[in-house]
Amino acid sequence: MTTILGTPSFTHIEPNFVALTSDLTIVGCHNLSSSRAYASGRLPNKPAAQRVSTVSVSAFVSPTGQYYVMHGNQRMDIANAQTALHYAKNGVAVSTMIAASLSTLI
Repeated sequence: MTTILGTPSFTHIEPNFVALTSDLTIVGCHNLSSSRAYASGRLPNKPAAQRVSTVSVSAFVSPTGQYYVMHGNQRMDIANAQTALHYAKNGVAVSTMIAASLSTLI
């Protein structure tokens, strides 16, 4: 602990417990229950998210106020401006674009 002008400031908090996982990894824990969970293998093992293929789109708003994005000549209507900006920035998943185009055929 360091003190600056009389005010205590914690720069690093050390874990209180150490657990050895089933794959022989040492994990520092701040409470006993989490260290026991690591040691017994009860914590969920979160798999890495699979990469999703996306297509780049341009966002538009119609004169009636409907937001939509376009990829080539494919139009996909969306709910609001925030969704349009998100899709314009990050792209639209191919599966979402295909589902939207197939829903217009029905």
